[in-house]
Amino acid sequence: ISTLFSALHIKCPDKEVVASRRYTPHRNMSLYFVALVPQKEELDDQKIQVTPPGFQLVFLPFADDKRKMPFTEKVMATLEQVDKMKAIFQKLCFTYRSDSFENPGLQQHFRNLEALALDLMETEQAVDLTLPKVEAMNKRLDSLVVEFKELVYPSDYNPEGKFTKRKHNNEDFGSKRPKLKYSEEELKANISKVKLGKFTVPMLKEAYGLKKQELLDVLTEHFQA
Repeated sequence: ISTLFSALHIKCPDKEVVASRRYTPHRNMSLYFVALVPQKEELDDQKIQVTPPGFQLVFLPFADDKRKMPFTEKVMATLEQVDKMKAIFQKLCFTYRSDSFENPGLQQHFRNLEALALDLMETEQAVDLTLPKVEAMNKRLDSLVVEFKELVYPSDYNPEGKFTKRKHNNEDFGSKRPKLKYSEEELKANISKVKLGKFTVPMLKEAYGLKKQELLDVLTEHFQA
């Protein structure tokens, strides 16, 4: 096996191809089609291995997994918008110190233990220092946020407006199956040959919209009357 693996790993990059295989992660699991993409060994300047040789397992999608996604035109930010955002970042920057932020869950746990030990009626609520200080941020930013919104968003933009989901128009995926229509002569012929039971539920529901056995009884009674 090691010889076959080594030969496959050498020949795939030489011929610029990949190997396709069937892959089952565990017993009683779904089957996947995968591509074995060869990966060459990489060494740094000191001859120390950086990337080991082998194959990367890339999962290949089935036809049902693919759908057409609407792509909007890429819009680049203007220099004015970039400069405005840089100013916002500079206003919000601060020197981070880990000892300035206590774990709110742990602090609340300590307060619960304190209340239990001292038999207090109410537990003191811990202050969550990890939450953003919105008022202080707004005071620092002043009108920068409003100016940035005016540069980026249209005048009628409403961030709290309702979002309408876009309907995907997939022509090749999820298309409805064509309806199958049967005449009375075809149904009567199948009843006479005792082949009506082989009809599927969608085929029978198309005419009456009942359960399969109810459809069988109705059709049999209708044509034998």
